[in-house]
Amino acid sequence: MTAVVPEKQRIAILSSSETQTHLTRLITEAERQLRLVSPYVRLDKLRVLARHVQGALARGVSVTLVLRERDFSTGKEDPLDSDALTQLRQAKLQVLLVKDLHAKIYISEKHALLTSLNLLESSFNNSIEIGTWIPAGTPEYAAVESLLKSEIHLTAQAAPPLSSSVKTAEPSVPKREPRAAPARKASVPRQAVVEVRDFDMGHCIRCCDDLDFNMTKPLCRGCFASWKKYEDRTYPEKFCHGCGEPKKTSVAKPLCTPCFDDLGDSLSDEDIQF
Repeated sequence: MTAVVPEKQRIAILSSSETQTHLTRLITEAERQLRLVSPYVRLDKLRVLARHVQGALARGVSVTLVLRERDFSTGKEDPLDSDALTQLRQAKLQVLLVKDLHAKIYISEKHALLTSLNLLESSFNNSIEIGTWIPAGTPEYAAVESLLKSEIHLTAQAAPPLSSSVKTAEPSVPKREPRAAPARKASVPRQAVVEVRDFDMGHCIRCCDDLDFNMTKPLCRGCFASWKKYEDRTYPEKFCHGCGEPKKTSVAKPLCTPCFDDLGDSLSDEDIQF
């Protein structure tokens, strides 16, 4: 009687730690081509990962990093103005910019990794992430390749040359029309407020680490654990959850005045319960 050989698993679902491990494996095992698609990148705080990319470049691997084109959600800090990224670009790393990018895709000629993980220290250390590991030669891998061509590379623009990328203009923010002092307005539901601003990225109001913009959760996991000991919603914090600038904020009021005004409506305590 012939033994039944189980079919090789085509897709694996990964936990946070497994996602990071497989990302390292993908980079270190690449032999010909490597594409790293992450809207938000801070490689200066991910030195081990940067060294793996440097190693791939040294092996002659063609490496492309795709970032989100700079806009209000990316903050005032230019991701191109980075020592680690500059060194990688000098080693022939190609950098592309895509407007409104939110996908995270890491792919070599051997595997593809679809994940929620950004190339940020906060994503690596504070966030709960998930990944999908796909081997080359499968229909799913081919679908990822097709999506990269049609949705990302088709609209991508090359980043400015190194000589002109150190200092770039601040992202333009639409000017607000002067408004007369309004009568007291009814509270706006919390979900509506978040959608008005449509942030992809926020900042911890205590340590300024990057995290998802969420008016109800303006602290990273580490700072939240410290805050939880006393749960004082009016305790003064150091940074604005929206723009990340040093401002007097609190869990009750996580935005500075300009960011608060940009939301377009007032908030009540019920709207921003932690």
